[in-house]
Amino acid sequence: MTFKDFDLNESLQMGLQDIGFTEPTPIQEKSIPLILSGQDVLGAAQTGTGKTGAFVIPILNQILSEPKEGTKALILSPTRELAQQIDEQIFALGYHTGLSSSTIIGGEDFSKQAEAIRAGVDLIVATPGRLIDQMKVLDVDFSHIKYLILDEADRMLDMGFLPDVNHIIDKLPKERQTLLFSATMPKEIQNLAQKIQKNPELIKIAMSKPSNSVAQRAYQVDGREKLKLTQFLLDELEWTSCIIFTATKRGTDQLERLLSKKGINVASIHGDRSQDERTKALNSFKNGKVPIIVATDVLARGIDIADVSLIINYDVPQAVDDYIHRIGRTGRYDKSGMAITLVSKKDSKLFRPIKDKAGKDLEIIDGDALLKSGSSGSGDNQPKKSSEKLKRKQKPEEKTDSKTDAPKEESKAKKADSQEVKAPDFSNVKSLDVSKNEEGNYVFTLKNKPSTETTSQEKPAKAKTAKKESKSAPKKQAAKQAKAPSKKQEKQPRGSKESRAPKKKIEIKKIDKAAERNKKAHKPAKGIWGLIKSFLPKF
Repeated sequence: MTFKDFDLNESLQMGLQDIGFTEPTPIQEKSIPLILSGQDVLGAAQTGTGKTGAFVIPILNQILSEPKEGTKALILSPTRELAQQIDEQIFALGYHTGLSSSTIIGGEDFSKQAEAIRAGVDLIVATPGRLIDQMKVLDVDFSHIKYLILDEADRMLDMGFLPDVNHIIDKLPKERQTLLFSATMPKEIQNLAQKIQKNPELIKIAMSKPSNSVAQRAYQVDGREKLKLTQFLLDELEWTSCIIFTATKRGTDQLERLLSKKGINVASIHGDRSQDERTKALNSFKNGKVPIIVATDVLARGIDIADVSLIINYDVPQAVDDYIHRIGRTGRYDKSGMAITLVSKKDSKLFRPIKDKAGKDLEIIDGDALLKSGSSGSGDNQPKKSSEKLKRKQKPEEKTDSKTDAPKEESKAKKADSQEVKAPDFSNVKSLDVSKNEEGNYVFTLKNKPSTETTSQEKPAKAKTAKKESKSAPKKQAAKQAKAPSKKQEKQPRGSKESRAPKKKIEIKKIDKAAERNKKAHKPAKGIWGLIKSFLPKF
């Protein structure tokens, strides 16, 4: 079966040709005819089965057949990334139709979103929280809404959006077509479907089952060795792009920093990042500029990323469904992939139901023994090393000497040691003084002849200034000698006899003067006679 078998608008068929859609996926094949007939649909299919196209294609076709007035379709999504992806597919498929759409999500210009709502675009793709914020400020006109779509409904319930979803639905017209798509079908989703839908047609495609094209491995490893094992696997395995899932936002940031310190080109994404940061990181990963992205479960649902060949669960998922959604990021579109889960002793309780669900498809490997042995730990299907995919920042190698292969600094030192010592030039020596220091070693002092030659490089201007300076030189030199000690005195060691002699003379002069002052002074007598003398002046 092909898309040409559906009775679709010609402009929509052109859009399908532009993006290369020829044959519908199973969920699309079953959903499109029902939606075109006006039936409410409850679609249950795992990630990567083409759910977005299953509702976008028929809704665009229905809007084209109706008069253009106000917003006709409202699509609610749990995450900003998924909302942007849905809007991108609407734009691509509806390029030739002339239909308009807008995303109402957090992290983007609030006023521009308000203008799009007032203008009455044909389709609105929104996250519940931001749409509620707009409804508080604007009197949003939902009177023309004919189609309500809840994508990844189970994820919206997990994120606590059910009250917001119910509040939005209460503002919509009762007469409408409601489509609900979910990867899982818990009781909460079934209850929601009964409340907001009218006799929905249930469609189930590959419920809660990993794709057969994904090779699953679990490495049992000490929790402290997870980073080391991750780096080892990235070096050993052959891959094109990799998503590493963590349990928390803080863990995402920490792992990104640790991998960056190892020289690995990596980006990260989680709910606390600004929208610009999230969009930039995701686009860099999609375009292949960054081969690895570390993320929370914000990337586990709905995001369509081509050619993801490796998934690493750095932290074990909280539930089996989360595990299936994570590994569903690879092995898409009939391509093979690999999903790896790192399991420590603390993770054993969470990992047990995943192990039971995967069964024989999951290969268990001793990660600690693997690090010691240095092999990737699989049998005949052991991948080849692909360290180029990491795009590491290589440090420049040290330059070595060509003969010895030693570092450049060492070779320079050896050359300096091997050079011959030249004899001193005594041609300009006038006399040679020999003396002994305190340690008994001889000290030789050379006194050079006064040089009368002038260098050829001196300029005439310098010669003129030299004559002027020579006249005032004796006065300046005398003043300097009076103010500061000579260089020879400065260089004399403290303990030398010459340095101590002047100090002794100064001290003797001071003592003599003090003695003379004492002789002239009238000292008080000691004892009883001294007391009597001290009282005599008073009488």
